[in-house]
Amino acid sequence: MIGRTHPSLRRVRELRKDRRARDVEGVFVAEGIHLAEEALRAGADVETAVVSPRLSASDAGLRLRRDLERAAIPLIETTDAALDGLSDARSPQPVLLVVRARRVTLDQAIDGREAPALLAVLHGVQDPGNLGTVLRTADAASATGLVIAGAGADLHHPRAVRATAGSIFRLPAAACRGAELFPRLRDRGILLVAADPRSATDYASVDLRDPVAIFLGGEGSGLPSDWLDLVDRRVRVPMRAGVESLSVGAAAAVLLFEARRQRSGDGVSCDG
Repeated sequence: MIGRTHPSLRRVRELRKDRRARDVEGVFVAEGIHLAEEALRAGADVETAVVSPRLSASDAGLRLRRDLERAAIPLIETTDAALDGLSDARSPQPVLLVVRARRVTLDQAIDGREAPALLAVLHGVQDPGNLGTVLRTADAASATGLVIAGAGADLHHPRAVRATAGSIFRLPAAACRGAELFPRLRDRGILLVAADPRSATDYASVDLRDPVAIFLGGEGSGLPSDWLDLVDRRVRVPMRAGVESLSVGAAAAVLLFEARRQRSGDGVSCDG
């Protein structure tokens, strides 16, 4: 059983804290029994698992350990205290996985599921938790993929990974520069719809049943004006007077689940 100064644990600590280290190695850290179960269920490329004796204190932990061993994933055994020192979670977990990040192209995000394309496109989202929440929401709404355009939070930041609740292992997420994003989406015949609180168009009046990309801006600033000029439709979510805007996570949920509702056969709510 190794201690907290062992090179293997120092590496995990660096991967959790340093985006550049994650990018260079092409891996990220997922912590907790639930995320580990989701990773195995999705067939994620798990490099190693760091476990402590606390893992064997529950039936779920015992099952997970057996599943990790059955999958021939190398186990690094350490103490509860050493593993606690690797995590900033409120309730430190008994297992951390080092997972190889998927390299996803824009086409793979568009074609992620057997359905008309439904993409969530994010620009300038700075908070890792918000980014992970949007990915989880997109997965729940049956989106085909997520696109992260330009600078912003790292999807593989520990808080982002935690916020996805396992959706990071299922939903394709691609990074794409704005200069190439718009022409490629148009080449695929995808309608470009932007969330804009200044728009006069109610989101429910726009037909989202055909291939569509829903653009969402970052916290506070929203989408830049030059991006708004390039989309096909701008829509707003009606709100009570005095409320300026929704959080990016809330806006994503409203728009993506409206697309899901329309595609289930309910159609457009009113004429646009």
